[in-house]
Amino acid sequence: MRYLFLLRQEDGPALSDDERAALFGKFVAWSESLKTRGHLAGVERLNDYGGHTVRKKRDVIVVDGPYAEMRELVSGLYIVEVGSAEEAHRLAAECPLMDVGGSIEVREIGEFPVRP
Repeated sequence: MRYLFLLRQEDGPALSDDERAALFGKFVAWSESLKTRGHLAGVERLNDYGGHTVRKKRDVIVVDGPYAEMRELVSGLYIVEVGSAEEAHRLAAECPLMDVGGSIEVREIGEFPVRP
């Protein structure tokens, strides 16, 4: 089973440059651990400056944002392969973001007819 981990930064303590660098090192180590254990199927870090929402209104393309509140900011994503939801939850609980007030949204990935 494949699961998506959406890493959400939340209103946590402001980190110094040294603390941010140390946290990044913990993410690298955690990612390598997931890979070594055969669970890592993909990982991406998202840039801090946000993004845009694209929608269609009356046949006109509208680009808004970024307007996300800090608690809604997705800072990265992982795709993991595990045997159960419980195992996915255990792996998510290991994420270094948990130590600085962040959260991990865990979603099961369903099959789709078109694969890259």
